[in-house]
Amino acid sequence: HGTMAVVLTVLFIAAVVVLNVIVSIISDRIDTTADLTDTGIYTLDEATTNYLAGLDKDVTVSVMNTESSFEGGSSFYKSVNELLNKMAMENEHFKLQYLKIDQNPDFTSRFNGETLSENYIVVESKDTNRHRIITPGEYFSCPTFRDNLSQYGYPETYIEQYVNQYVNSSYASQIIEGSNVEQAAISAIMYVTNTDPVRVAFTEGFGEADSSSLSSLLSKNGYDIETINLQQVAEVDGDIDYIVMYAPSMDYDNDSLTKLSAFLDNGGAFGKNLIYFASYSQPDYAPENPEDSSMKNLASFLAEWGISIGDSLVLQSNTEYSYGNMEYVHLQQIQDTDYAGSAYGSSLITYDAYIRPVQQLWEGGTKGSIEQKVLIKSYDGAYLRPISTLSDDEFDKSGAESGSFNDAVAAYKVHSNTQEVTRVVAFGSDMICNSMFMSYANSNNQDFMINMFNYISGKTEGITITAKSFSSVGFEVNQGN
Repeated sequence: HGTMAVVLTVLFIAAVVVLNVIVSIISDRIDTTADLTDTGIYTLDEATTNYLAGLDKDVTVSVMNTESSFEGGSSFYKSVNELLNKMAMENEHFKLQYLKIDQNPDFTSRFNGETLSENYIVVESKDTNRHRIITPGEYFSCPTFRDNLSQYGYPETYIEQYVNQYVNSSYASQIIEGSNVEQAAISAIMYVTNTDPVRVAFTEGFGEADSSSLSSLLSKNGYDIETINLQQVAEVDGDIDYIVMYAPSMDYDNDSLTKLSAFLDNGGAFGKNLIYFASYSQPDYAPENPEDSSMKNLASFLAEWGISIGDSLVLQSNTEYSYGNMEYVHLQQIQDTDYAGSAYGSSLITYDAYIRPVQQLWEGGTKGSIEQKVLIKSYDGAYLRPISTLSDDEFDKSGAESGSFNDAVAAYKVHSNTQEVTRVVAFGSDMICNSMFMSYANSNNQDFMINMFNYISGKTEGITITAKSFSSVGFEVNQGN
């Protein structure tokens, strides 16, 4: 009896050990947990699982902390950690590891010159030798705090620094509203696995406005962002795909515009793009007589593509389409074009403000090899007010030109043999990429911009994943439970 008891005890213990091993293996590969929160803060978005299902390149996601310390930071970090682990379960190419930052000098030394701190996340791919560092300010959602900062006119780079400072302080619970780790991680993966990145160069040196909201959006969707001063280069690098001129306050010299024209022609091969944003604060364009304009060189350049920027603002008298009863801030109509993609017909809203009308100089929008498409228009009820009258309290809008006006126009020409397309897209306002407008939950400004760049680049549409809200986390229990 004693021998039998020992044998049975040993077998029972062995069975328990084997069972624990099996359960451990299963739990590492299959999600065995249940999310009982009413906001689903531990559940992956469907867009996340769909993207990961098609991931075919190895990526390593390194959390700069031990898992216990990272997860134990707060309930916010616990949610982020759970979602990262669930992403790793979705695809074996997603490899998750935890590295204490002060105990892994061989790893951290590879990122000298970049900011890398505790709880930062590094996403990298050996196939492309590309990496991206995700900060807590990126994987936590703090829209109200960001909006408050942007309303004071702080640039996006400053806002990022401020958010990162606060999410790692005792004020974290006051500004963190949710988890954005899925969008941040997927965006980083898209970037590091891109074997043929699209290069977007923002011009500088002519008093351009702050473009950090747009450049950040493009960067998060896998585009390579850089700057270029046309006065300091002999020619534009032929590998650049886009030039973005973001609300310059000074006219471009003719030599710089000649380089830009050569870039767009691309040796007769076409396939290059210019995105231009106007601003109400720019000097006058004098569209009726470009030679009298403070921006005469730029005005003449745009006129070659059949585009002119008006010296008026498009205001909206119809309160159904104005924003907060402010006539200079109003909703826009996205037109049915390939540039819009899913943003056309969306129930979301397109915001813009301080818009100059983008005028088509040619009847029918076509001249020679150049054709045009209107991408965005104002709603009926809009009217034009000359910028020179903005301080005139006696201005009578009843006599103003009214109707619907263009907010964005694309001019393009197609190569007769290769079908490669060169484009110039002009927006009447840089405010369409304002960080506040793009962060609104009911806004499709981001969607339109990404869809436009992706369509022109031949890329698939970007991925938008809704942040997980921490605002009302709870458990619903009733008799049925």
